[in-house]
Amino acid sequence: IMIADINQEAASASVALCAAKASKEAVAACHIDITNRESAAAAMRAAAARFGGVDGVINTAAVFLPPSPEGAFEDDKWRRTLDINVTGNWLLADEAAELFREQNLPAVIVLTGSANAVVAKRGSEAYDVSKSAVNHLIRSLAIGQAPLVRVNGIAPATVVDGSAMFPRERLIPSLRKYDIPFEDTDTTEELRHKLAEFYAQRTLSKRPITPQDCAEAIYWLASERAGKTTGHVLPVDGGLPEAFLR
Repeated sequence: IMIADINQEAASASVALCAAKASKEAVAACHIDITNRESAAAAMRAAAARFGGVDGVINTAAVFLPPSPEGAFEDDKWRRTLDINVTGNWLLADEAAELFREQNLPAVIVLTGSANAVVAKRGSEAYDVSKSAVNHLIRSLAIGQAPLVRVNGIAPATVVDGSAMFPRERLIPSLRKYDIPFEDTDTTEELRHKLAEFYAQRTLSKRPITPQDCAEAIYWLASERAGKTTGHVLPVDGGLPEAFLR
């Protein structure tokens, strides 16, 4: 496994966790900026050089930039959201496709979408639009890279617990928005848990979505168990009727 991240320190920490369960020979880290084609290409080459080839590419990198307290959404936030969430996926997948063609071996790509792609919300216009684009990018890539490469995605509901996308400054406005009681003395993890439980109660299963849930879905799509599945987006949302396939 090559763990690529714009935050090299975070990537190295993930390597240490994986190495403790497997071996240090089985995992490595490298830097990547998915909005930069040269960086994406370098990461692909680093993985191929380290492990002798690449069997699959998984992308979970994304960003949610909230509007201002007054509800305004600056143009640069709009551009950055689409640059990371849409263009980043395209550049990474395109560079992966180049390597896969050279290898001439079956491979997989799994991208991360969101339930927001089909369920619009106030104050998340840029994020919602970007994830809708990811859904269609998955379908287009599946057609363009067949039959050698399978391309699928997952669409999680909001992942709060364990998510770097929910710092304290985003949690507090969300808790206030939904009138969820909290104390200023609550830790960030306690705030995350309260928001996660609130979101869970809006689903049919009444259970919070975790990073582990997303990882299990990604693993299945990347494995040969899903060997005849391509061009699809698998919901990992606990059961959101408003996101049901239509």
